[in-house]
Amino acid sequence: MKASFFSIVLTSYNSDKFIKKTLESLLDQKYQKFEVILVDDGSNDNTLKISNIYKNLNNFKLKIIKLKHSGSPARSRNVGVMKSKGEYICFLDADDLFLKNKLFQLNKFIQKKKFDVFYHNVILKHKKKNLSCKKININNSLKDLLLNGNKIVLSSSCVNRLFLVKKKIKFNENKKLISVEDYDFWLQIAKLKGSFLLINKTLGIYNLNDLSISKRRFNHFLNTMYLLNQYEKHLTKNKISYFIRKLRIILSFIKICISENDFHFFIALLKYKFSSIKI
Repeated sequence: MKASFFSIVLTSYNSDKFIKKTLESLLDQKYQKFEVILVDDGSNDNTLKISNIYKNLNNFKLKIIKLKHSGSPARSRNVGVMKSKGEYICFLDADDLFLKNKLFQLNKFIQKKKFDVFYHNVILKHKKKNLSCKKININNSLKDLLLNGNKIVLSSSCVNRLFLVKKKIKFNENKKLISVEDYDFWLQIAKLKGSFLLINKTLGIYNLNDLSISKRRFNHFLNTMYLLNQYEKHLTKNKISYFIRKLRIILSFIKICISENDFHFFIALLKYKFSSIKI
């Protein structure tokens, strides 16, 4: 069996509570043909101090890149991709983990299946239960992702580096896309006819981001709606379905407001310009 070389783009910011376990999960991989590119967004805690311990370990290829803080995950990931040498790129956030057979299983599927993006199921860290990801329609992946939402957990993804280079695909660093830049990344790939394969195995642990702070949650809502508006022209024959998709997003956020008594977020939602949602 051919052995693919992986680049793991690991992004961090003030992650000293998590980074040790994350790096240990990479050190424990059954399959060892990989490099780790840690891109730190200007941490001011002990993230880099802890990470540098692993840099000096034998047979562990770890490159550490420190950036000036920008608050942009997209920028960190783009830097990591640019510095990568692997045939395939795995993305990993500093509070997520790979199970020890992840790269071994990925390599097996890559040799059998020729796809541009591979992704898999994950364990939700705090809920301690499996999250089974959904398949993406191979006949029209762009339409599926736009109408049915993001189906890929970023830290479960593995992308063909050559496809990204040939198609000139990068994470969009527009601040209006913070928290949805990964969704936009998959939409870019789908728009340029990239292919997606769900590996129906649980190969990672995902720490769901806390969006409980009203301001952050509302920004996530605004950025989601902004992103969908950018792609509206690609669904001219499905305007009603797209309209319903946006309404469902609004209703889901309202449901969260009510269930958590988050009236600050509810008031912000009421001020949202619903006139921007057109059929």
